[in-house]
Amino acid sequence: MRRARLRRFPRGRSRSTPTWPSITRWTNRFFVGLLREATLLRCLMKKYLWVEDGFYKGARELRSVFEERFADPRQGHSDRFVWDFWHVPDQYTLLRTPAMPYFPAATFEPFLDRLADWGRDVLGCAALSPPWLSYYIEGCQQQFHSDVPHGPWAYVFSLSPPRQVFTGGETMLLRPQVLDYWRSFSDAEDREHASFVERVAPKFNRLTVFDPRLPHGVTPVKGTMDPREARLVVHGWFTEPRPCLRGALRASQVARPLDEAVGRFTEALAAEGLWHGVLSVRIKVAASGLAAVPEVLADTLVPVDADPRNGKRVRAALLRELGNLKFPKAKTASVITLPLLFR
Repeated sequence: MRRARLRRFPRGRSRSTPTWPSITRWTNRFFVGLLREATLLRCLMKKYLWVEDGFYKGARELRSVFEERFADPRQGHSDRFVWDFWHVPDQYTLLRTPAMPYFPAATFEPFLDRLADWGRDVLGCAALSPPWLSYYIEGCQQQFHSDVPHGPWAYVFSLSPPRQVFTGGETMLLRPQVLDYWRSFSDAEDREHASFVERVAPKFNRLTVFDPRLPHGVTPVKGTMDPREARLVVHGWFTEPRPCLRGALRASQVARPLDEAVGRFTEALAAEGLWHGVLSVRIKVAASGLAAVPEVLADTLVPVDADPRNGKRVRAALLRELGNLKFPKAKTASVITLPLLFR
């Protein structure tokens, strides 16, 4: 039952998770090719990383569950035997367990609700994959890899000690320009590690969200063998991108105008080659029915078989179509989060 709950929105929020009459048609329109090696990533990865501190007000309660179970190292109760030591030579070394059975439901489900709300409002993703809980002691790490099949966005929520004694444990991302190194190369300056790799420290109560297509990993942890002092994270993927509607308008009132706008954009896109990624926008609709200029929330669009110099034109065409919409009048304003999938 718990596993199934992750696949839908929290109860009591049906208005924000409408069944869109044309969602299948939207999805099919934007699966415009198969994923191939994207070699022209420069300047097109605009919003591929979020870092939000102080994400969840109940973070200390979550951490206390872990601390209590490791409080006495001489105790051998069953909660201590749920950890899988996952070691793949030259790739992964860490200890992990499914997060949902580990935490009491009353403690963990409010966190999942908070995370799902964030993913829906910012990314336009309707669900979460079953989350993992992992800790990293001396020697634990992850080498560079990518997670393309799991979901369009990966997340790492840190429950590491507020006062850290270990070093390392940063989430590391290969910067997008490295994947198209020569296009952005300049012989006028030297480049060092920070020019190629972006690192995010596992600060307590920090949410890190990133595009999992980018090669990423975890730097080696050093300085402790004590689980209570380890890098501790809840991690997984945001899944099922779909439109989200909040406010007075009904799904049936907004589906047709959006469908028509997306259709016009799709026709224009046919001449621009193949693109891959997710572009999510937020459209604010006044009670009068007039839509404001869309706000780009997430943009991981990259050219697969297209000219990268046309990226601005592609995005401008989409915003132009979505910015000229007129919806029926309503008692109050509404907000539409619209994720568009390019495949």
